[in-house]
Amino acid sequence: MKCCVTGATGFLGTNLVHQLVARGWEVRAMGLPGSTVRYIETLPVKIIFGDITRREDLDPAVEGVDVVFHVAGDTSFWRKRYARQRQINVTGAVNVAEASLAAGVRRMVHTSTVDALGYNPGGIADETWGTYNYGGMGYNYGDTKHEGERRVRQFNDRGLEVVVIYPGSMVGPYDYTLQFGRLYFDLRDGKVPGCPPGGVGFGHVTEVARAQIAAAEKGRPGEGYICAGVNITYRELFEAIANKFGRHAPSLTLPRSVFVAYGYLMQALSNITNRPPEMDPGQARFMSVQAYYDSGKAVRELGYRIAPLTEMVDDAYEWYRKEGFLE
Repeated sequence: MKCCVTGATGFLGTNLVHQLVARGWEVRAMGLPGSTVRYIETLPVKIIFGDITRREDLDPAVEGVDVVFHVAGDTSFWRKRYARQRQINVTGAVNVAEASLAAGVRRMVHTSTVDALGYNPGGIADETWGTYNYGGMGYNYGDTKHEGERRVRQFNDRGLEVVVIYPGSMVGPYDYTLQFGRLYFDLRDGKVPGCPPGGVGFGHVTEVARAQIAAAEKGRPGEGYICAGVNITYRELFEAIANKFGRHAPSLTLPRSVFVAYGYLMQALSNITNRPPEMDPGQARFMSVQAYYDSGKAVRELGYRIAPLTEMVDDAYEWYRKEGFLE
């Protein structure tokens, strides 16, 4: 099988490329010009540099492939990047679908996020949860991923098989941008003043990558699959990570009002420093809710494996250690 992976140089994309190569796929790995390729450059893949917001970059990348794995996305929460984030998560996703359709690609596996589904304030959401309730929070990532998925799904009616994967928060190897790595360092060094008040569903990034391949091979067109699994509070995650260093998570759980106020403070400081904030109000509101998800459908139909929290935390720790990030 021949495939193209957009966002192949990112956290999930790198894991996916490794899993595809291990299964004998012929891979075109697409990333932005200047992106880090050191974790895939020794693999037998064709690396292509391009921007998914430019249709002319996509046409040669998807020509002649059987499956397109659309993984590229902008996860930032810096207000100054909101326009670019919309370009990538909405316009870029549509560009990938249009290029795939024009090239006669059979199937597109679209990487969404559980955030695009909204959350169930009274319990656990599954793929049938029909209320996107992050709107108005200032959570631009969720807003743009929700819209991008909605528009890409329309291509099912135009001859392109679209299967959607909804990852939860992911922990595991190849996190070279330190999405969670910074948290490891700060908990090790006692720099975390308190825990966020919410919770979310966590999945092992390698298992999510394997589920993406299963979605290409046997996922049902037009269907979406949640790949989260372990529903825990941020305090539980912080405690598991801190334990790796013989420490404990902070005893204080920040009230929502305080946490959101901290987001406003970080946003104001960002306006002065012109550097991305550690937090913004939308992200703080998002991290103040219990956003829990049922991954049962992916388990049944894709063979998705829900890894224990300790395994996720341990595998990430070992990768950071091996790569020298913990020195």
